[in-house]
Amino acid sequence: MDYRNAFAISAAGMDLERQRVDVATLNLANANTVQAPNGRGYQPMRVEERSLGVLPGQFADMLRAHGAGTNAAGATVTIEPLDGAPRQAYDPGHPYADEHGFVRYAPVDTASEMMTMMSAIRSYEANVAALNTSRQMAVKALEIGG
Repeated sequence: MDYRNAFAISAAGMDLERQRVDVATLNLANANTVQAPNGRGYQPMRVEERSLGVLPGQFADMLRAHGAGTNAAGATVTIEPLDGAPRQAYDPGHPYADEHGFVRYAPVDTASEMMTMMSAIRSYEANVAALNTSRQMAVKALEIGG
């Protein structure tokens, strides 16, 4: 049995979850970024993973697709901006306040971003556990065959 496939799949999962944590952290860091009067400002992002639609019986095809811009799990991963209305706060003394005294902030939902981060961390930990189990199985196989 080739354990490199199991290692590659766990590594792809860890890479995806690391990207999700990075993007959520970036969104949280820019949550209080003020948008300029022309409406331009920080746009929150989201990591999107799209399955190639490979059937479970075609596992080898998913692994072959790894070299074609997909991860080892057979999915493409992109980072896309989210559309959303800016968050407004009343602060008439702020330099970027509009004529009504409202300041426009980036449309970042901090609770959602924190949940995304927690979920990604737990998924990352699950991938590490799967990787460690595969490693232990490979070591035992070498001990038995040695």
